[in-house]
Amino acid sequence: MDMIDPFGRTISYLRVSVTDRCDFRCTYCMAEDMTFLPKKDLLSLEELDRLCTVFIEKGVRKFRLTGGEPLVRKNIMHLVRQLSRHLKSGALEELTLTTNG
Repeated sequence: MDMIDPFGRTISYLRVSVTDRCDFRCTYCMAEDMTFLPKKDLLSLEELDRLCTVFIEKGVRKFRLTGGEPLVRKNIMHLVRQLSRHLKSGALEELTLTTNG
């Protein structure tokens, strides 16, 4: 069963923010008074994997991993490896990562 937005469009693409942390302080992303979320408030990599899997089951075919800077998230490549199983099975068409590096 596909997900449909309020305008009747099929939702097939999601951006998943894996962290709010970044090694840069660009004004584009970070306001001067920004405070980071406590680490305990972030979803674990296992929770992110489960959530993404549910979205794939609902018709999402493309994911973009973002942040902050996703490469500052500890063990982020473990999540990429886990999600890549959906690429191999054909359930996911695209898995990309937006980075400043």
